[in-house]
Formats: sequence, C-alpha cells, structure tokens
Amino acid sequence: MSMPERSSLLKLLVQAADAYERALNPLLRAELGTDLRPAHYPVFRYLAPGGSRVTELAEAAGMTQQSMGELVTHLEKSGYVERTSDPADRRARLILLTARGRDAVALGGQLLARIEQTIAAELGADSVVVLRNALARLPAVIANHSDARSASDGR
Repeated sequence: MSMPERSSLLKLLVQAADAYERALNPLLRAELGTDLRPAHYPVFRYLAPGGSRVTELAEAAGMTQQSMGELVTHLEKSGYVERTSDPADRRARLILLTARGRDAVALGGQLLARIEQTIAAELGADSVVVLRNALARLPAVIANHSDARSASDGR
C-alpha cells in the first residue's frame, strides 16, 4: 500500500490564498461593480498607508514595473488610487488611495472577517489562533533558515 503524496506547505498556502480570493471576488464585485479583479489585489495588499511608488509595489508583488503600472493605471481610471508627487523626490510619483479606494479596502476587510468567521466555524477558533500565529512566524523562520544556509555555504 503506497502512501498518499503530501502537498508542500507552499502549495497549500497558495491554494488557501487562491480560495480566499475566489470567495472574496464575487462579494466585492457585488458591492463595488466589475472594475476590480483579483489581479488588482496586490496593489491594495502592498500599498503603504502613506503611499508607494510603482517600483516598490512591483517589487513587493514580484512583478514587473510595467505590469504593476498597468494595474495602477486601471485603478486610477476607476477612482481607487491617485498619483501624486513624492515629497521626498518631486520627480517620483506616489500611489495613494482615494476616498473610494479607502472605502473598498474597508469593505474588503469586513468581507475577509466574514470569511475568517466561516473558517473559524469549520476549524474551531483555537485552530485559527494557532494557524494565525504559525503563519505570522513563517517569514522570520524562512529568513533565518536562508541566512543560516548562506553562512554555512561561506557566502
């Protein structure tokens, strides 16, 4: 009897994130219309409260500046973000949420809370706390592992 294949944590994390977005998207579209798509979510996910440059958003999302610029342009035309001069460097442009963008982010937060309530009802509140704590620690654990491997490789 062979053992069933185990999925990697990365695959499971990606599948979970995809499931969140598939659940969130129709709820947002019902409230906001059809101009927001999951492709736009990285802009909202990585946009700093004081604004971000397109280059920063692209790097955080792991995409090209051109692709991120297209997403920002679409969101700007739809009224969710605006471009303004960066006070630190007048040649650069910052992307900021508009009032409509802030409302969309607030709505997204409410809808995510509802999805998380469904998850807690299925898995149990204690399991969700454990999962949240474990996921919060993952970036540091992975970074420490990478740092330790680089040091042992003499890099």
